Amino acid sequence: MRKVSFAAVFWTFALAIPFTIIALFGVAYVDLHFSAIAQAIASFEAATSATGRGWLVELSELSPELVGMVVGLIVILTIYFFVQGPANTAKKPKN
Repeated sequence: MRKVSFAAVFWTFALAIPFTIIALFGVAYVDLHFSAIAQAIASFEAATSATGRGWLVELSELSPELVGMVVGLIVILTIYFFVQGPANTAKKPKN
């Protein structure tokens, strides 16, 4: 059982640390270029809808929830995939 918990912790950190670093770089980039990004989004919205507010506004309201669900599902399934093998071998009785 000890090997299974170590594997789960190891793979959690192996997945979390690189994505945390990528997220920090992303936040720094957005912070430095926020006005250019906002202007690009506004011009894209004005070009794709008649009123300047359209499907992009609705999608942007739901995107944090969708991204969080997808990332969480990927992390859980990855941990399950790497821990499944050692857990199955620990359950088998030794003859």
